[in-house]
Amino acid sequence: MGMIALAVASSGIASLLLPGGRTAHSRFAIPLELLQNSTCAIKQNTHLAHLLQEVRLIIWDEAPMMQKYAFEALDKTLRDILGFPAHANRERIFGGMPVLLGGDFRQILPVIPKGKREDVVQACINKSYLWKSCKLFRLHRSMRVNEYTSAGVLDMDRQLFNKWLLEIGDGIVPSKTKEGEDEPTWIEIPTRFIVPGSGLPVESIVNAVFPSFTERQVDDAYLCERAILTLHNIDADEINDYMFAQLRRNTKIYKSSDEICRASTDVLEQEQLYPSEFLNSLTFPGMPPHALHLKEGLPIMLLRNVNPSQGLCNGTRLIITDLGKFVIKARILTGSNRGDTALIPRITLSSTKSKWPFIMKRRQFPVKPCYAMTINKSQGQSLKVVGLYLPRPVFSHGQLYVALSRVTTPEGLKIVIVGDDNGSMKNHTRNIVYKETFNNLAPSDETQ
Repeated sequence: MGMIALAVASSGIASLLLPGGRTAHSRFAIPLELLQNSTCAIKQNTHLAHLLQEVRLIIWDEAPMMQKYAFEALDKTLRDILGFPAHANRERIFGGMPVLLGGDFRQILPVIPKGKREDVVQACINKSYLWKSCKLFRLHRSMRVNEYTSAGVLDMDRQLFNKWLLEIGDGIVPSKTKEGEDEPTWIEIPTRFIVPGSGLPVESIVNAVFPSFTERQVDDAYLCERAILTLHNIDADEINDYMFAQLRRNTKIYKSSDEICRASTDVLEQEQLYPSEFLNSLTFPGMPPHALHLKEGLPIMLLRNVNPSQGLCNGTRLIITDLGKFVIKARILTGSNRGDTALIPRITLSSTKSKWPFIMKRRQFPVKPCYAMTINKSQGQSLKVVGLYLPRPVFSHGQLYVALSRVTTPEGLKIVIVGDDNGSMKNHTRNIVYKETFNNLAPSDETQ
């Protein structure tokens, strides 16, 4: 129709699936630290402001994982730019701009640091003042696990698999209560998905997900269609280190330059209190280590948005083709830019809030190995073979559902559960669902 639509997503990997997609934070200049009165950093009479005045539709994917204050910040900003301030007309939300929000409340909800269950639920978009103006539609067909064969015949196994996934996401699958617990959260995983216990758990999941790895360790198609998911970075690092040792290439070590952001502390003797050797020893979530070990042929994941227009977003997977002194040359494995060559430079990364009384700046390549990744990082990805490594049970809403639903066929799901010493509930794991999140999600009458 010749009109402009903007496509955004809450995560970088999901934005790559949208034509011309960008992350919502990048497109709308949404602040990283969100408060109730936050607004987007868009000034009047700028190019972005003029663009928003011409836009006729905004599509926002993975909306449930974003805090409600992000949507409210965009609402206040659009009212201002489009000439509909809040006091003028309370019904003209987003300044009268149609906004299509997509997503699944069964998946991981907004991450609230040190937040309790009620804090996470209250941070969701359906707890915002905007929600009463939303018209709900429900999608019923799984586009990841196709229930029909190429001949158009219904595959009962896939249909039952999709039904099981939805029951896990809704928290209605039969569950048990462990001794000393009040709420039944432990569910049984069908034996067909459990990897038989033989040897070390890490070795078992690697052999199940990456068979014939020695012969196919530099095969792009083989690597991009499979990954191991786990809960914590420390577990993903253990698997990545195990597989890194099996990659028959020379290792190159890149060391970072670390310093304290002077604006984040009043201490004048920073260098004496926090010497470089101490800063080098620190690790932060979403930040590469001081000594980054890399090899040619190693699959890596970006940890920051480097160039979204070229498909280089936080979460993009690549394979290293050349290791230079100042730049990494890699080939993109996923998304619409698959097969393109990318040059990744060192950048300065800042730590987020932590237990330390300062913000640290680390200049390093924003990458990490990604044979394995955390469940939260996998959201938005589709994989032919998914290995789920559970040395400990999930701890938040939607984590198990997200992990299990990344796979495109039931045959591709492999699970290793590390049980307790007495072997009780060996094939059981925890499924946490905040059912109060679904309270006001009844669709409109005309939904199809």
